[in-house]
Amino acid sequence: MAKRNKDPFGGVAGQSEDVAPSPFKIDKNQALKEIQISLDIWDQKNLVKKSFLQSLREGRKSNQNEIKASHWHFSKKSKDYVNVHLVWSKKVIRTLANVPFKQVRVALNGLKAFYNQISSIKPDFSNPDVLLCYNETAKSYHLPEKNITFKNDIEIETLDPFAGVKGEDLEIVFNCIAKDKKIALDELDFSIEFFDQLDEIKTNKNIKNSRRKPKNFSFSYKTSDEYFDIYLYWGGKLIKSIKKVSKQRARVAIVSLKGFIKAIHSQQPDLNDPIVREMYQVSKEKYKPKLSSKQKDKKILSIEEGGYSYWSNKTHRWVRGKFDKKKGIFIPPKENL
Repeated sequence: MAKRNKDPFGGVAGQSEDVAPSPFKIDKNQALKEIQISLDIWDQKNLVKKSFLQSLREGRKSNQNEIKASHWHFSKKSKDYVNVHLVWSKKVIRTLANVPFKQVRVALNGLKAFYNQISSIKPDFSNPDVLLCYNETAKSYHLPEKNITFKNDIEIETLDPFAGVKGEDLEIVFNCIAKDKKIALDELDFSIEFFDQLDEIKTNKNIKNSRRKPKNFSFSYKTSDEYFDIYLYWGGKLIKSIKKVSKQRARVAIVSLKGFIKAIHSQQPDLNDPIVREMYQVSKEKYKPKLSSKQKDKKILSIEEGGYSYWSNKTHRWVRGKFDKKKGIFIPPKENL
């Protein structure tokens, strides 16, 4: 009786090329899987916002084990903005930078819809993003790429992977006025918190020994804690002050200062208000390009000082040129920004 050869794979057979899914379909399925993970992680971050102290207590181990989202990460400039990625075949195809926090989920759902609508059998190459995805799969699997040229004068309506969401220019959002506004509000929050704790501090000695002093108020008299001088600071400069305010009214004045600062529109400051106008000039002077040990080229200075930088009355910031280190040249700033 003849012996049968044993099958090392236990009778399991692989799929033929005709039946097996194509590499493009594999990448589509993987993209759908990963976008769902990215959505789930985003939803979890919205549900549970840990405090800074809580994060420190839990240590780094939890962060090391945390699954990272492949389709988004926070902007380096602010946690209020997020960079959202179109990912295909494990590569970032395109990034929508600085998406406002409230619109991130819309953009992520847009990516999910985009992936779902891609046909793995007959991809729509009239959509440039679909073509980019297809060619990324081709690169990964050493397959022929599609070379299609799109004519600029022909308008074709294609599906936007990010569902029409637009990113912000953070150079404009965080202009000179916005920077000083944030600093001023942070100082006022500290001053209010410090003021509310005065009754808990038994002696003036303890107050004087405090490491950080509030900038928005001080005692009017060395021997009394019943009267205060209140200060409006902006950009490191004293703008206005009132003297000898009773304790009862002092807190009202400090809180009013916060309301005044909060109401300043960083994109459209009311320059008809003389106080706002003075603060505006302080910010303009504070952030004026200057030479330093790291920056010695005079091209970075303002036009008035022989450089190329200029103050934009549209976006309320200094618009500067930049140095191309690879080419060794200075690129002047664009005009009328």
